[in-house]
Amino acid sequence: MTLSTAHRVARWCAAQGWAVHPLNPGTKLPPANCRRCARPSSRRPNPQYIEHETTDCRCIEAGGHCHGVRAATTDPARIDRWWSAEPRFGVGVACGASGLVILDVDDHADASRPANGDYLPGVELPDSARPVVFRSGWDTIAALCEVRNAPLPWLDPPTLTVLTAGGGLQAWFRVTDPDQWHPGAGRLGWQLDLRAGRSYGIAPGTVTASGSYRALGDCRTVAPLPSWLDADLRRTGHYRKPETAQQRKTARQLLATIQRPKGGAYVEAVVRAEVEQVAGAATGTRNATLYSAARALGRFIPTGQLSESEIEACLMAAGAAAGLYDAEMRSAIRSGVRAGISKGAAA
Repeated sequence: MTLSTAHRVARWCAAQGWAVHPLNPGTKLPPANCRRCARPSSRRPNPQYIEHETTDCRCIEAGGHCHGVRAATTDPARIDRWWSAEPRFGVGVACGASGLVILDVDDHADASRPANGDYLPGVELPDSARPVVFRSGWDTIAALCEVRNAPLPWLDPPTLTVLTAGGGLQAWFRVTDPDQWHPGAGRLGWQLDLRAGRSYGIAPGTVTASGSYRALGDCRTVAPLPSWLDADLRRTGHYRKPETAQQRKTARQLLATIQRPKGGAYVEAVVRAEVEQVAGAATGTRNATLYSAARALGRFIPTGQLSESEIEACLMAAGAAAGLYDAEMRSAIRSGVRAGISKGAAA
């Protein structure tokens, strides 16, 4: 069997322990979800949609690539199936699942500039570090390196670096605690983004309408995140410290604030069990556990035994203790609560 370039790259990435998922031919985006998984909107109704959390998606379990980065895998058989079906797929590499963070240096000439002229928030630039003009992220990272008296982070030690189709760069780094890192745009500096957690990098060999992604130089290994850049990324809020046992206890203490007009002892026991399940959930199961807890508690809303705000307050605190982010928690909780309300109303 003759393999496409992208297929070979996907296999190679998986052999390094990096989880991959397809990108739609000619784009930087994952293929559209199947009709069962595509959420409807006012502009695009979809009667075939079945409401579910992505962590519970049967398509992923069955080897499909719905939901993009959530379906990322290192399974050679699954990779062969995906890229044999569509050899033109690009290759996305899921950061969190692969133990990676990726510094994304953009080169957007038309990007809006900071109104206060603060191209490196929180960093005092000496006169020697001020370019005449900040033209792109290349100037921003150069200025940061000059202030820190450090080389460009992808040069020492050398690490896999990908030149993007838009003239930018993605420098890949290894971290030991990928669940604690999360993405963000512009917080480190103007046109400097961090890809981490549920975001993804684009592997060399991927071709888009704007051009191809190609490796810079000969390095094909990934180095640890340089200590000076690690410190700056922590300073700008890209790293969340693991929660302590005391913080998990704080989540449970919220139980005392819930008022239950009916079925107090039973409801309290259920809430306590669900909160403790969420707060102690293992990596890889946290979102699914949160959704399941919200669904279990949502059935008490139609009877007036709990309110949606009470459920959200408890589960948000428990989810934070487990290391989840606000946005993904709210989505999982609201989906679970809706499912629970339907279940409770039908009982």
